[in-house]
Amino acid sequence: MVGANLRTTTTEVVKLSGEQLQAVSHLDPELVRIGHEVVQKQKSETFLQAWRNHGRAAGWSIFLTSALLMEGFDTAIINSFFALPAFLNSFGVKGKNGKLAIPADYQGGLVNIAYVGQCIGLFLNGWCQERYGSRRTFIAGMILMTATIFLAFFAVSLNMLLVAELAMGIPWGMFQTLSTAYAAEICPIQLRGYLSAFASVGFGGGSFLASGVLRACLSITTEYGWRLPYALQWVWPIPLALGCFFAPESPWWLVRKGRYEEAEKVLVRCARPGFYSEKEAAGYVAFMRHTDSLEKLDAAGGSWTEMFKGVNLRRTEIMFGVWLVQLWNGNMITGLTVEMLENAGMSTTAAFNMNLVLSAMSIVGVAISWVALGYTGRRPIYIAGIALEACCLLPIGILGTVSQTNARLTAMGALMIVINLLFHFSLGPVCYAIVGELPSSRLRSRSIVLGRFVYVVSAIVGSQIRARMVTATAWNWQAKSAYFWLGCNLICLTWTFFRLPETGGFSFAELDILFANKVPTRQFTKVQISHEAVEIGTEKQVIDNDDKPEIEHIEGGTLMDKEEQAVVQHQEVPGQVPTLA
Repeated sequence: MVGANLRTTTTEVVKLSGEQLQAVSHLDPELVRIGHEVVQKQKSETFLQAWRNHGRAAGWSIFLTSALLMEGFDTAIINSFFALPAFLNSFGVKGKNGKLAIPADYQGGLVNIAYVGQCIGLFLNGWCQERYGSRRTFIAGMILMTATIFLAFFAVSLNMLLVAELAMGIPWGMFQTLSTAYAAEICPIQLRGYLSAFASVGFGGGSFLASGVLRACLSITTEYGWRLPYALQWVWPIPLALGCFFAPESPWWLVRKGRYEEAEKVLVRCARPGFYSEKEAAGYVAFMRHTDSLEKLDAAGGSWTEMFKGVNLRRTEIMFGVWLVQLWNGNMITGLTVEMLENAGMSTTAAFNMNLVLSAMSIVGVAISWVALGYTGRRPIYIAGIALEACCLLPIGILGTVSQTNARLTAMGALMIVINLLFHFSLGPVCYAIVGELPSSRLRSRSIVLGRFVYVVSAIVGSQIRARMVTATAWNWQAKSAYFWLGCNLICLTWTFFRLPETGGFSFAELDILFANKVPTRQFTKVQISHEAVEIGTEKQVIDNDDKPEIEHIEGGTLMDKEEQAVVQHQEVPGQVPTLA
């Protein structure tokens, strides 16, 4: 897209293509320059300054992300229902040991049918969010959510619950990716990662609430012991839908739709009063138009197929990998902790208490990740999280091969708590930061949707395997399944080290430059993106062998943002950092 190549042997100046010059020739060069300065000012803000200046944008992002509490709540419920006395009394079947249990096929089915619904919701959101915007899509999803809860609450058989889980999965799929794309587009650079990562608080917080509710329902042996948790989901949709009615639309979406004045008003509304001086908001919109115009060269229609062409193909591969690593890193072993510990000999009350602590780690972990994001990038956190989880999976497998005592069961539960803490410190929240930043703006919502679709399809396979590993009436591997997850973890660690680049701290335009010039994965933070000349088009910077800039006029050129039309050069000089000029 940027019209440059990464060279390893000679220094070469590559001119911008005429197609690229033509793509932005209609823009006001002065406004583009002002917009570039606004972006640079965003990058220089500290966390507190960014929060003070753009707190309104952050607040709306958090508000929409809170919809994920519902999904985290119900996902945790259905997994823990399989050990809940009231649910077993209603739907359980006696096993060989004389205990009531939900058949493994139904366990896998109840979890997986919701994933099927999520797949439908994901593609529905991918189409609706780009066509109708985030606000209207969110409100429609909440209306649908309200209706589908009725099916679960009034279910009288496992087959009816299957239908209910399928129906509820559709709005869940819509919310999964909507809030991530919205956070990436409405927040400034320094808050983008934090607010995208907040999605993990939604999932984890919902799981924590579900654990508390289920712990309270242990004493209810009638059918309302499992109906009540479903009924509590009606608390969310109406206030969230009403609140979203007043939320601002994504300014990037408005720019893509040609509604530039509305985009400018949203920017002003989402910042503190008086933050933007004269022409700064208009300049920022011009900068968005500049980025959008360049991205049209690789994704003119913003279609699904464009994600697999040219520059976008590498981004799509990384998107898939990030989602798959989040699933197969080994944390999945904690999904059926209650049933696993009960089958190993722990009391029901103690198992649910352990599950409550485990769920609380999701909130604690995200809080730690927010601190870590201020000191390091996405890539180091991702790699560290996977490696540390491996250190917990191995002893769990060892404990599963020896005779079970209360001490060993407690140690096993403690290690699962640590795994959940590590996951929600690293892979859980940071995944959403990466996938929000990774795609080009024109493909963002659909790219996130397709990546999440790959995750959901893979989760169907994973949940089927996990249920059979843990269930006493199936494979009954119990804690020994940790060896399987350890193998998956090591594969994920290898892919992450070689394929996952750093995405934090870059503007969307800078990421476009890095990908367009095929910068190697581990070089993203080691190259320089030169900013000596903002006004590319009327003048172009040429770097000689002494790195002294000379300005060369381009006839018929137009004023363009140097950040997006930079040229990559690389000279193999010992000790010299390669430069993006």
